[in-house]
Amino acid sequence: MKHQHQYIDLLIDALLDEGFTVDEAHRLVQLQEEYEERLANEETNYHRFVRWLVEHGRLSEW
Repeated sequence: MKHQHQYIDLLIDALLDEGFTVDEAHRLVQLQEEYEERLANEETNYHRFVRWLVEHGRLSEW
């Protein structure tokens, strides 16, 4: 978890260097985390759906 905080601190510093405010930088980091979490959930749901299709004979495993 320590590495995650270091990464976020570096990312915020880079955003501040580009002219974003502290609040804007934190919000951008939050949006990125939410997007990555949503993407991971979509992939999980996709894989569950494909597994269901295979199990019910709707799709072959090749």
